[in-house]
Amino acid sequence: MEISHAGAIKTSEVTYGGKGKFKSGEAACRDYIAQALDAMGITDPAAREAWTKGMLTIAKRESTYNAAGSQVNLWDTNAHGAKQADGAPLNSSRGGWQTIPPTFAAYHVKGTSTDIYDPVANVAASMNYIRSRYHVSADGHDLASKVQQADPNRPARGY
Repeated sequence: MEISHAGAIKTSEVTYGGKGKFKSGEAACRDYIAQALDAMGITDPAAREAWTKGMLTIAKRESTYNAAGSQVNLWDTNAHGAKQADGAPLNSSRGGWQTIPPTFAAYHVKGTSTDIYDPVANVAASMNYIRSRYHVSADGHDLASKVQQADPNRPARGY
């Protein structure tokens, strides 16, 4: 399965209206991941399990499972650029999987929301990015070995 850029949008088309409007917690994130896997056409049960395990680990580490207080990062090196509709700088990491708007736009999955805070769209774009940047296979079997932040047995590390 190729990495699809068919859903790519312009950074200027990213919207910011969903901050704090989506459920948080492990169960909610598990559901968001399942919806993203559906949107991406990943149906194999083993692949879905590999992606779910790794992406849950990332959500826990990046945003405490999409917790309201962790949905936008204003303090890391990405936090620069013009203020956007949510009041945060353009390149601030946002959402449950902490994507930055240019990455979200470039790896946006067709059929998902253009709102970076929409957890389904955020995790789907994050998965596309991870596949491209780290050469993770479509079935996700090598996700934890290639992306330390997705491996619950290794210390947290940005991705």
